Amino acid sequence: MTTGPSEALHPRNRLTAAADFVAVKARGRAFRGGHCVLVALAHPDQVTRVAFVASRRGVGGAVQRNRARRRLREIVRRRWPRVPPQGYLLMFVATRSTVVAPHQDLASDVERVLAAAGALAPLTPRPTLAGGER
Repeated sequence: MTTGPSEALHPRNRLTAAADFVAVKARGRAFRGGHCVLVALAHPDQVTRVAFVASRRGVGGAVQRNRARRRLREIVRRRWPRVPPQGYLLMFVATRSTVVAPHQDLASDVERVLAAAGALAPLTPRPTLAGGER
């Protein structure tokens, strides 16, 4: 079995410093979706970094908070190649519905807020094969 490169978010793309959280919270712009909130701060001189926040008050107990963060992280990870490599500090805040929303609804919501923040490149159409071949 061959293993390819890891698809996990690289540590340099994780928002971890307390000062960065304070900056995003104070100067960032919030984009509200149906199942999550994205707080984005344009930071042209830095690598794009992302964090996932789920509070006890906003989401629930530990199991629900972990599930909410895992669901958001996976959806963002799949779309990470479409996020600009530099210029944004992103903080996703889970809501109670993040845990129970159907996957496609949550994924559409994440794409919608990322696009509203200007942090998601549009999908490039796949080339079609001549003659309807697959």
